[in-house]
Amino acid sequence: MDLIKLKDYRREDTIAAIATYPAKSALGVIKISGGKALDIVSKIFHPAKKKDIRKVKSYTLHYGWIVSPSRKDEVIDEVLVSVMRAPFSYTREDVVEISSHGGLLVLNKILELVLQEGARLAKPGEFSWRAFINGRIDLLQAQSILDIVEAKTEKALFGALRQLKGEVSSFFNNLKERIKDIYSETQAVIEFPEEEIEIDLKEFKKELEKIKKEIEKIKKSFYWARLVREGVNCVICGRTNVGKSTLFNSLLEEDIALVTKIAGTTRDVIGKSINIEGIPLNIYDTAGILKTKSLIDKKAMEKSFKKIEEADLILFVFDYSRRLSKEDFSLLKKIKNKKVIYVINKIDLEKRIDLRRIRDFKPQIKVSALKKIGLDKLRREIASLVKEKGVERENMFFLTQWQKEIIERIDKKIKESFKYLDGNYSIDFVNFALREIIDELEKLVGVSLEEEVLEEIFSKFCIGK
Repeated sequence: MDLIKLKDYRREDTIAAIATYPAKSALGVIKISGGKALDIVSKIFHPAKKKDIRKVKSYTLHYGWIVSPSRKDEVIDEVLVSVMRAPFSYTREDVVEISSHGGLLVLNKILELVLQEGARLAKPGEFSWRAFINGRIDLLQAQSILDIVEAKTEKALFGALRQLKGEVSSFFNNLKERIKDIYSETQAVIEFPEEEIEIDLKEFKKELEKIKKEIEKIKKSFYWARLVREGVNCVICGRTNVGKSTLFNSLLEEDIALVTKIAGTTRDVIGKSINIEGIPLNIYDTAGILKTKSLIDKKAMEKSFKKIEEADLILFVFDYSRRLSKEDFSLLKKIKNKKVIYVINKIDLEKRIDLRRIRDFKPQIKVSALKKIGLDKLRREIASLVKEKGVERENMFFLTQWQKEIIERIDKKIKESFKYLDGNYSIDFVNFALREIIDELEKLVGVSLEEEVLEEIFSKFCIGK
C-alpha cells in the first residue's frame, strides 16, 4: 500500500467508513467520527421513537430506519444507531455507528448517503490516527490494535491486549521518569556550579545498572515476540521419498500435499500455518533433493534451497527403511547453521538405516507419519526448540524494527554513560547521554517522532480502523 501523507488526515473533516469486513453477513457497521457526525446521521436516520438524534445522551442505542432524503424518504434498511459523544469515544470526537444488515449493497448505500450529507471517506487507519493525535492512545497502543486484528494465536492476542491496555507504555514511561531523575540532578550541577551540588555517582550507577538489565530483558524478548506474532517458518526437507509430504499432511491433519511412491512428486513449495502450543507454525513441504537433468526438477530444488535459507526451523527427514545416501549428507551441509530437528520417519517399516552414522545429529525424533506415531512428541520438541528460554509472556514486547533499533540505541547510550562515570569524564558527557536516552524513549510512544514513521505505521491499518 502506498504511504498516506499526514496532510491527508485532515482533523477538521468528519470521516466515515464501513468498519466491518465487506462481505455477505448478518450485520455490518458504518462508523462516523467528527464534529458533524450527529448532524449527518440526523438527516438520514428516522428513529422509531420520534426524537432528535442530535440531542440524545452518550452511550445510547436507537432503533429506526435509514432513509434516502433525495428519493422521497425511500427506506434503505432497518438499523440500530449508537451514539458516543466527545471526548468519551474511540477518537475523542463525536462518534456514531450505524449497525445494519450485512452485505455489500446495503452497506455501500448507507455509506453513500453519509458521504452525500457531508462526511469524507476515511483514509486507512484514520480513526486510530485521530485516537492517537487526540491523546486517547499512544503509538505503542495504536500498533497493538493492528496486532489484535492480525493475531494468529492466544499468546499473540494476549501480548497485543497487554500493549493496548497501556502496560508496555507504562513500562517505558517509568523508565523515562527514572532516567529523568538522574538527568535532572546532572543538569542542576551544570546550571548551578556555584552551588557546589554534590551527587552520588554510586547511586547513579546502581540505578542505571537496573535499567540496563531491564533493557536486556526487552532485547531478549524480540525473537520470541516475533515468533508469537509472525510465526515460525518451519521447512520440511530431505531427499526424495523419505515421507516429507506425508509428514506435512499428518502435522496439518489434512491431505494437502500429493503423496505417491514415485520419487519427485513434490515439485513446488507448499505451505500452511498451524498452531503448536500457542506458536504459529508456518510449515512448508519442499521438493526432495535428487540428481537430475530435468529443468523442472532443478527449478523445484532451487525453490527448496531458497525456502531452507529463510527457515527459522528445519525438520530434516531420514528414512528408517532405507540406507543413508550421499544426498542425505550433502543436504545436511546446507543446514548446519540452522535450528534442526532430525526426524527418523517410517519406523513402522523394517529398519535399514545405520543410526550410528547420524548419532551426533540431535535432537532426533522417531515417527511414522503414515501411522501417526510419535507426532505429539515431535510437536513438543518443536515448541521446546523455538521458545526463548527465560522469556515470560509478561516480558513480551511487540515492537517494530525501527523501535527495536531505538532499544539498541538506548542500550548503547547506557553503556556510554557507564564509560563516562567510570572514566572520570566531565558530568556534561553523562548529562548529554541521558538526554539522548530520554529522547529515544519519547520516540517509542510517539512523542517527537518523525513524520515518515507515523505515515508508514497508520498506512498499514485497514479503512475503518
